[in-house]
Amino acid sequence: MLQQVFYRRIIILVLIAMPLLGSAQNFFGNIFNDRYFSTSIGIGRNGYNGELNHGKLLATGIRNLNLGFEARLYDHVGARVELTFFGLKGNDTNAADSSFARQRNLSFQSNNIEFNLQGIFYLNKYSGKYHKRRTWDPFVAVGVGVMRYNPYTKLGGEKLFLRKYETEGLKYGKYSLVIPAGIGFKGRVTKFMNVIFEAGYRVTFTDYLDDVSNTYGGPYDNLTQELLSNRKDEVPLVNVEAYDQMVPGGRRGDAGNNDHYWMAEVKLEFFLPINVR
Repeated sequence: MLQQVFYRRIIILVLIAMPLLGSAQNFFGNIFNDRYFSTSIGIGRNGYNGELNHGKLLATGIRNLNLGFEARLYDHVGARVELTFFGLKGNDTNAADSSFARQRNLSFQSNNIEFNLQGIFYLNKYSGKYHKRRTWDPFVAVGVGVMRYNPYTKLGGEKLFLRKYETEGLKYGKYSLVIPAGIGFKGRVTKFMNVIFEAGYRVTFTDYLDDVSNTYGGPYDNLTQELLSNRKDEVPLVNVEAYDQMVPGGRRGDAGNNDHYWMAEVKLEFFLPINVR
C-alpha cells in the first residue's frame, strides 16, 4: 500500500514538473543559444609564500593537474568551476647561511586539492559565435574556493604527516577557504580548441600550509613529536643566538602572516557547443 502511494506521488510530481522543465528549457535555451560551454585540462608549477619559502618562486617540476568547466554568460563575462591537484614544498636548507631559519632546519611537502568557482572577465567582447572568436582573448579571474592540505616531512627516511603530531601544541584543520585570482589569455588553436596560459594567486586563511606558524610546542607527548617540532640538532651550530631560543615557547614561525600560494598553468580548452552557426 505504501509503495503504491509512493509511486502515485512520483507520477504526480513528474506531471507537474514536465511543463515547468519545458519552460526552463526554452528560457535557458534563449539565454545560452549564442553562448558556449567548454571543458579544460592543464598542468603547471606551483609555489608558496610562507615560513619555509626562502625566495623560491616556483617549485621545480610539474606539480599541478587542473580540470575545469566554463560557461560564457555575457559579452565580457564567464563563469567556471575548477578542480586542481597540486603539490607544495619548502625547506630551511634553502635559507641563508647562519640565519635563524637555517638553524631551525624544518621542511615540508604536501599534496593538496582545491575546488573553486570563479568569474572570468574578458577584455574582448564576445561576438556570439564561438567558432569566429578572436585569435587572442585576455582575461582576469577572481572567485572563492576551498583547499584541502596535509603537510608531511621525513624523519629517518619515514614519511610522517605533521598535523597528527601537533608540533606547536595546537590543532589545525584539514581545509581552508581560499580566494583565487588570476590573469591570462586564450589563444585559438583550432575551431574547437584553445590553449590557455594563466598565472594565479591564492589567498588562504591558514598559516599552517607548512606546519610552521607560532612557537615551539612542549612538553611533548612522545619522542617523535619532539623530533618533528625541533630539528635544530640535526645541523651544525650556525647561529648560537637562534639555537638558544629554540625551546618550548620560543619563536618558531611568524604567526602574523597567513601562508599563500600561486600557480603557473598551461591548459587546453575544448568547446562543447549547443549548436554551430
